[in-house]
Amino acid sequence: MNWLSVITTPFTFTLGLTATLLSYLLSPLLFIASPVIYLGHVILYLTLLPLRILIKLEAFIYFMTVAVLVGATVGIILHFTGSTITQALQIGETPEKQRRVKQESIDSSPGDPPFNYLETKAEDTKYLPYSTILEEEESSRESE
Repeated sequence: MNWLSVITTPFTFTLGLTATLLSYLLSPLLFIASPVIYLGHVILYLTLLPLRILIKLEAFIYFMTVAVLVGATVGIILHFTGSTITQALQIGETPEKQRRVKQESIDSSPGDPPFNYLETKAEDTKYLPYSTILEEEESSRESE
């Protein structure tokens, strides 16, 4: 036996005894805390469920992101290209035409009176018979 084993043997014995006593003390505590641990696992599972779904849909998300970016880029390019071509060819409304249209919309007075549903309904009853089809059939049978 050397001097190192003389020093480490009591330390190892003390550490083993402490570990054994703690295991006897912590076993009932672990049994009591097992429902809390189980609920913690369930809550963690439910909390991470959206991330699991996102992992499953990863390829679709990448595809849609690229599609949106490409669509927005192409749309912006087409908008600026169209406006540049419109300005270069001087296509579009002139300021005089815009002022004239705005002035007409401001100064416009209705030439025709607005449509009146009640008057139209009253006029329609002049041309419609007052009896129903069943009454007409009954009256035609009585006349025979």
